[in-house]
Amino acid sequence: MTYQEEIKYLLRLYGIKQNWLAHQIGLKPQTLSYLLNESKKFNEDLYKSIKEIINTYQYDQELFNSRFDDNYDLFDDEKLRIGIGGRIRIFAKRKYGTLKKLAAAMEISPQQLQQYITGKREPGSRILIKLLRLGCDINWLLSGTESLESFKIDKLERELRKLQESLNQISELVKK
Repeated sequence: MTYQEEIKYLLRLYGIKQNWLAHQIGLKPQTLSYLLNESKKFNEDLYKSIKEIINTYQYDQELFNSRFDDNYDLFDDEKLRIGIGGRIRIFAKRKYGTLKKLAAAMEISPQQLQQYITGKREPGSRILIKLLRLGCDINWLLSGTESLESFKIDKLERELRKLQESLNQISELVKK
């Protein structure tokens, strides 16, 4: 895979817009598009700087469009076709909002977590135990099949978050 192909793959994988990336590296969007699609002069320095921007973006990105996603369907067929890495990403979205926060909770580096997400490494027993202790359903993680109990727990956790937000709002009103 060439540098250009890898960058285009990562942009698609993480849903990063070329315009955003062009802005981050100080290029016009048309220039970046030319470099990625047509140019034969794509040097290693440009590759490394783009790769660093993508890695920083993915570790810091908020995985929630809103604070909490209430329309999350645990039994959606699309979600079941993804691998362990994709399910770890979904778990991060549900519980922590960012991959960086999940890595911190697991007491591992974001780079190590990234290896599990991309499939370069399979999580061993220590990583699985850490995920279990953080509330991840290991059966779902390994098989893609979520138990009814996990669904109920997820639903209760979402309801709890809503109630906590309501309580916080009431508390703020009382203070005023």
